[in-house]
Amino acid sequence: MITGAAQMDGAILVVAATDGTMPQTREHLLLARQIGLERVVVFINKADIVDQEMLELVELEIRDLLEEFGYDSINTPVICGSALATLNGDEGKYGKPSVRKLTETVDSYIKVPKRNVDAPFKMPVESALSVPGRGTVLIGTISEGKVKTGDAMELLGFDKKIQTNIIDLQVFKKSVPECKAGENVGVLARGVKTDDVRRGMFLVKPNSKKLTNYFEAQVYALKPTEGGRTKPILNNYMQPMFMSLWNLEACVQFHANTPMIMPGETQKVNILLSKSMVVTEGDKFTIRENTTVLSGIITQALPMSEQSIVGFNKLRPIQMKIASGNSAVIAKREKNKKK
Repeated sequence: MITGAAQMDGAILVVAATDGTMPQTREHLLLARQIGLERVVVFINKADIVDQEMLELVELEIRDLLEEFGYDSINTPVICGSALATLNGDEGKYGKPSVRKLTETVDSYIKVPKRNVDAPFKMPVESALSVPGRGTVLIGTISEGKVKTGDAMELLGFDKKIQTNIIDLQVFKKSVPECKAGENVGVLARGVKTDDVRRGMFLVKPNSKKLTNYFEAQVYALKPTEGGRTKPILNNYMQPMFMSLWNLEACVQFHANTPMIMPGETQKVNILLSKSMVVTEGDKFTIRENTTVLSGIITQALPMSEQSIVGFNKLRPIQMKIASGNSAVIAKREKNKKK
């Protein structure tokens, strides 16, 4: 869910009028806040099967929850409707007009963020596909900068660094000479094999970004009421980390004066990744067990670490029992006897 939402500019929070806010509603708002979504639009579904008093109670409950997570509870639009009635072609108050109102509200309330087109080119790779006779197409949304056909690029991530050139750019199945930040694009890259590409790698301008497996970050441990854990977090805490479109095993290492992190506390830590990735100061991330445990922001990218931890970034040695010559002969004789 986190890596899928990483490139969203806004969100529609859907709540059933028959149920009201649920535990997953809290988690959705928490994740929206963690990935930096500034505005959400609320759609109360199944409004046609409850009375007006129930709708008002659900709306009040939602607005209280929005305020709890730092959203504008007064001005956030709340629209009541019914998805099923809309699919059935109902032209009533909670049918098609409600969904039309929802789309209009999304267009007017959720602002298009400013794109940094002057920065060096950077695009996280969502997926890749092979085009017979042409090469590999990298699909993603450009986060920074511009790109033109023929530009030299680097594909970075998961301990890999691949040099390539842009053969073609396509937006909505049409070839274009140039693309800029904010556009979803298919990039035909020269000399890249599909097997070498993984979701979450970055296509960047040569020498503009570096790979590292180690960085400093400021993290916040969620309270149990926010979906976090009840027990403290200890040094060398290992769990999956989610950032942008990728997730990897991460080891949280405390500074010398930090014995533990209690739920609700904020601390500076160092984080070791199982593989080297592109990380930038200001990038946000989350670390999860079954739910989100830590949310954080990168404060400094550190040089590559040579730390080797068995079971984390080093394979456990394979233990094999080799039978001696005599025991092997005895076992063979016993087998022949049984035959």
